[in-house]
Amino acid sequence: MFRLLVAVVIVLVNILPNLAHPQPALVNGIFVDPDLSFRYTPPPGMFDETDSSRESVRTRAAALHSTAVFDVLLALGVGDDTSPEWFSVGIETFPRARLSTFTDSAAKARINVLAAGARALQIGRPKELTFSGRGFIVSDFEQDEPPLKKHAQVYSTIVGDKFLVFAFAANSAGGVKVAADTMRTLEFANERAAFLGFDRNEYPGDENLQELHKAFAFAGYWLNNPPGSKTNTWVGKRGKIEAAGFGFLVLFNGRVYRELGTRAAELGKSDAEAAIAAARREGFPAKTIIFLDQEEGGRLLPEQKAYLFAWVDEINHQGFRDGVYCSGIAFRETSGASVITAEDIKQNAGGRDITYWVTNDACPPSPGCKASARPPAPNVSGLAFAEVWQFAQSPRRKDVASACGGYNKDGDCYSSEAAASQNLHVDLNSARSADPSHGRKSAIGGQ
Repeated sequence: MFRLLVAVVIVLVNILPNLAHPQPALVNGIFVDPDLSFRYTPPPGMFDETDSSRESVRTRAAALHSTAVFDVLLALGVGDDTSPEWFSVGIETFPRARLSTFTDSAAKARINVLAAGARALQIGRPKELTFSGRGFIVSDFEQDEPPLKKHAQVYSTIVGDKFLVFAFAANSAGGVKVAADTMRTLEFANERAAFLGFDRNEYPGDENLQELHKAFAFAGYWLNNPPGSKTNTWVGKRGKIEAAGFGFLVLFNGRVYRELGTRAAELGKSDAEAAIAAARREGFPAKTIIFLDQEEGGRLLPEQKAYLFAWVDEINHQGFRDGVYCSGIAFRETSGASVITAEDIKQNAGGRDITYWVTNDACPPSPGCKASARPPAPNVSGLAFAEVWQFAQSPRRKDVASACGGYNKDGDCYSSEAAASQNLHVDLNSARSADPSHGRKSAIGGQ
């Protein structure tokens, strides 16, 4: 069996000001650690195995005459580990000084391997993800225990002088994914929950970038002609935008249903190839997330799914990462059923790891056209798995956003009076990262 798998988070934080418990505790389904300044909500209905797990670690350490051991903060499980439905969640710490010769990134990758255990086989390369404004190293593992194959994910960062490790293990890849999705509930004290960004079809002009950067951390970037446009004015502007301090939301305008016909999957693959070629020409690095603009909402038809998933598969095959821009608003079908496009895609994705940029400009949950330095986190959209949330559009959609305030009298959304005077109308977005597509070649200072 996997030893306790853990996500390792490396951060320097202050104590949460409103924590009621001086020691780590699982209270009302929420785990709170005041010393490391975080709170986390694990999957419901799990059994607390913390005491037995701690004793197991102590026993192993004593047998090995070792003091270099993981400190178990929380260990939860569901069922017997020989059952196909079994999965577990664990949180541990480990002294950072024990890997003092490693850089932070290398140390996080190494601690993931140690957390997984000697018998676990690492699958693929570690990747970087952001939760609660903090960067994590994430590693995938497998371990054969016939007739079962165990799967696990370990996430990593640093809190003060410790590694903080969250571990997710299960007897199926799907079980790990469900458990690991709860990482989105992780919250650190005094951490910025979201960053504000904009997107628009027309490039705003080199001369306006500094003004826009006063309000926005990232910008949408089209790789092909935006919807309704015959040209793409963003071509060749990547360097200017990065130099101005922006992160990126990289977009590719996908096809609508009437264009798909009987060649949907073929078109999805060829469009992905076109997106990759454009991303490389523009200078975006490998692993950049490219969002496919899925304009049509409701439940996707078979041709739309074939197109989307073929696009997703080819993007990943060529070394980039996939995302989808789609509706996060409930659509009422003639049968009376309510369907949210983002949920429909996720439920039919067959385990594909898609990054979701959802749009929901209805008030509530949207705050309206409000370019705040503290925008609402993407999960406020009503979809916990959303990484990016478009909460205001230009022009305001009367059928959806009629109850929303903050829009200009012309119906568009502007970040400031200066932007309005230049007719720099925008769509507003919040994201968990200041660079949601990870399209920069250098880090964003202070974010």
